[in-house]
Amino acid sequence: MSTNGQNWKKLKPRLSVYQHLPTPVFMKAKEMPPFSQVVNHQHNWDQLIYALSGLLEVSSDRGDYVIPPQQAVWIPATKQHSIATINGAQLRSVHLNRGLVNVFGEKITVLTVDQLVKELIHKASGFEFTAEMDMTQQRLLYVLVDQIALLPEVALCLPLSQDSLLLPILNWQQAHPDSNKTLVKWSSELGASSKTIARRFDSELGMTFSRWREQLKLHKAIHWLNERRPVTQIALELGYESLPAFIQMFKRNMNVTPGKFSDQK
Repeated sequence: MSTNGQNWKKLKPRLSVYQHLPTPVFMKAKEMPPFSQVVNHQHNWDQLIYALSGLLEVSSDRGDYVIPPQQAVWIPATKQHSIATINGAQLRSVHLNRGLVNVFGEKITVLTVDQLVKELIHKASGFEFTAEMDMTQQRLLYVLVDQIALLPEVALCLPLSQDSLLLPILNWQQAHPDSNKTLVKWSSELGASSKTIARRFDSELGMTFSRWREQLKLHKAIHWLNERRPVTQIALELGYESLPAFIQMFKRNMNVTPGKFSDQK
């Protein structure tokens, strides 16, 4: 999360007063102002955060996750995380008793939201969540639960590590996203073989160095597109030698060109 010299507004999680959810499926609407952050926390239930508008960044001890508008992030119970937005965001949070959805395992996951889930969330946002809820409303909520379990994952995690060998590389690359410094160059600077560094990326982050660096560039691109920066400028600032190369990378990861991605917001 970049501060950009701004004073961030720190927000407490609104459901921190609860030890357990009032109902098995519980929803809350939330408006986050620009440059605000829901501070690091965890809860005893699973959560789906749907970004109706605005770009979100969820941070955890294992990595950062970017959530574009009209997408969602799945946060399992007991996972420490914070939520931030630079431009402000409209959120719809679906809170679920642990285990109602179990297909995503114990990892934070960014999900592509289909039209049916969008409509179900919109409909359920107007419900009164009490122990005496109408049976029709309860049935709709469990249809929503079933549909959440079918949502496809989109790879928008930038894994991080405190590993002593990787940390200088991760910090430097995040500060210089335009850099295409090779593992051979890093090897000479850090005094470890390029093969050793490559193996550490695989074991600690679950991906190759080149894939991690591409993921970093993708995160930066999504943030800058959200700021309405020109696509050509973004390509240059990310170190791409040509605009088509940047567009190809973005489309391969997001299934849409940078221009069309901006138009969707």
